[in-house]
Amino acid sequence: MKRLISLVAVLGLIAFAGVAVAGDYHVGATLICSDCHVMHYSNSHGYTVGGPTPALAAGGPFADLLRAEPNDLCLTCHDGQTFAPDVFGNNSNTNVRLAGALNADPLHRANDVGYDGINGHTLWSTATAPGGTFSTTVGLECVNCHAQHGIATQYRNLLNRGAFTGKAVTYAVSTNDLTKDVFERAANAYSVVDVDYNEPDVTKSAYGNWCATCHTNFHGAGGSANMGGLSGGTGPTGNANPWLRHPTSDVNIGNTPTTTYISSITVFNSRTNRVKVMDSQGLWNGTTADNTVTPSCFSCHKSHGNKNAFGLIYMTGTGTVAEEGDGGILKDLCKQCHVQG
Repeated sequence: MKRLISLVAVLGLIAFAGVAVAGDYHVGATLICSDCHVMHYSNSHGYTVGGPTPALAAGGPFADLLRAEPNDLCLTCHDGQTFAPDVFGNNSNTNVRLAGALNADPLHRANDVGYDGINGHTLWSTATAPGGTFSTTVGLECVNCHAQHGIATQYRNLLNRGAFTGKAVTYAVSTNDLTKDVFERAANAYSVVDVDYNEPDVTKSAYGNWCATCHTNFHGAGGSANMGGLSGGTGPTGNANPWLRHPTSDVNIGNTPTTTYISSITVFNSRTNRVKVMDSQGLWNGTTADNTVTPSCFSCHKSHGNKNAFGLIYMTGTGTVAEEGDGGILKDLCKQCHVQG
């Protein structure tokens, strides 16, 4: 059973569930100071507006006038509740989560069965990010990736300051805009069927560029020293410059001049269940044999994680889609695009 820091959940979000600004919470009308902060760490009564007040965690007062330590405070709403996205371990809601689920360092918080450190981002972990140099002595926190006070123009309130300066991940809500990086079919849409990815610049992935802040070596254009392949988005020609790491931006599925590196748009289109891709035309291979679709980080991984190693998505192309895929194995993920094997 999950350990919550309080028996009283932050139910104030219910009162303004339909008032979200630009598709995400924690901005504008949905940014309620008293949900997270307390002036003197002494109040024992709720407020007359804004819904029930969350209880104060033991051990306070905490830095920045918070009601609990940052991760515990976030998980008061975002673990085991139905009024907000459940981003930790088993899902309390009925949707198939686009981002999957986080896990935790077991010294700080018990994990649900199957959600282990190898399977995704681990809260409170002090390990160095794979492929990069990021680490923190206090351990990984939600606020290392998300702006707690919101950024209305930034998808999922992803940070665009500090190490993330200049790394915009823009989004459109309800009506797609091909100049934006992400399309949410409705405000506060967190299900896998409700979000897709555009490609405003066919040589780049804004999402991948954001992930590269911590996982630096895993990202780059074709021809980069850490990536291999050819530059210019045309894909590899023979073995003259083989890929060292899987491309995340400028190579389209099936867009290769030889059969040395076989990825097939026909194969990809034949799958009933497909992994997520970017597309400059907003097609994402629905019924059109489009050769402009491009894989990126989210094609293979859940951004928070799941029950598979590294948050990988084992998708055969048929069956019922869950956060781990549709019942396949690792090889099936590769065969979404590739015909070998």
